[in-house]
Formats: sequence, structure tokens, C-alpha cells
Amino acid sequence: MKNPLLVWLVVGLVPLLASCASSGGSLVLGPVGPETSKRIELAPTGYLKVYSATEDHNDGDVHYFPHTSYTIYSAEGKIVKKVANAIGIHDEDPALAEIPAGTYTVLAESEYYGMVKVKVVIEPGKLTTVNLRHNEPSQRDPSKRNNDLVRLPNGSVVGWRAEGSPQANAVGAAQVK
Repeated sequence: MKNPLLVWLVVGLVPLLASCASSGGSLVLGPVGPETSKRIELAPTGYLKVYSATEDHNDGDVHYFPHTSYTIYSAEGKIVKKVANAIGIHDEDPALAEIPAGTYTVLAESEYYGMVKVKVVIEPGKLTTVNLRHNEPSQRDPSKRNNDLVRLPNGSVVGWRAEGSPQANAVGAAQVK
């Protein structure tokens, strides 16, 4: 190969393609809803904030860690919204997505479990938060019991279990259609 750009392109793509081929399925966790004390009844839409995995961006002497993008799917498996989850490489806060009230599936990257599917319940005027960062401490609410939390397999808290949902953490491989 005489073109050095082509050589570097091939060398860079091989590990990427190998990592994509080795990822089994997505981890499935179930339903996260808004915290009951954070209700604001204002509109027929609700809000979603996903603390997905972060990427390291070196801007000279300063490192920034914006959150990775994620996709919101309808109950039928159709894409509802793709969320960039950061305004730019210097934005370390996850984006606030406004979507109609309903039940959705979020496909996002977690810090240590790769792509994870989380069922979420969006209620009018309420914020649902999904936390896929590793070892984040849970916000303790004395009115909540431990089984009111949805957790990753390592015990890290993903969010509050959606009200009225007795479903235990559904952990296993699955694909979004």
C-alpha cells in the first residue's frame, strides 16, 4: 500500500470492527420512572435526562468528559428521538430531552456494561433520570425502600423504579428491533 492515509485508516478500523463484532447483546434493565417527590404537573410532555457513559476529550491541558449519545424507542420499537446528550465536547452535563408522556426504551452506553436498554416511564411535567455511570451513590430518600431502585448487575443505581411496576430488574441480552 503506497497511500499512508489508507494504511492508517485500515489500521484504525480493524480494532473498531473487532469490538463491534464481539459485543453480544444489550443489557436490559426495567422500568425507571420519576422520583415521586419531584412531580410537577404542568404539561402533557415529560423530561428525560440520561447520564450515559462519557468520552475523554483532551483540549490541550484540560480534559472534558461529555456524555455519549442515546436513542429513545417507542413501545413498538420505532425510533422516537436520537439525543446528542452534549452540546459540544466541553459540555459535561447530559441533555434534557422533552418527550410526550408514555413508556419508552432507551438504548444508551453505560460505563462498564456497553450498550444497555432501559425501559422508562415519562409522566407529564416530571423528570425521569437514568444513571448509567459506574458506582454513583444513590440519592437516599427515607420514604423509598431498596427495592424501589433499578440497579446494574454491580449494584450501581440506575434510577427509581417506575410507580406501579412490580417488575424486577430484567437483566439479559436483547436487541432493539
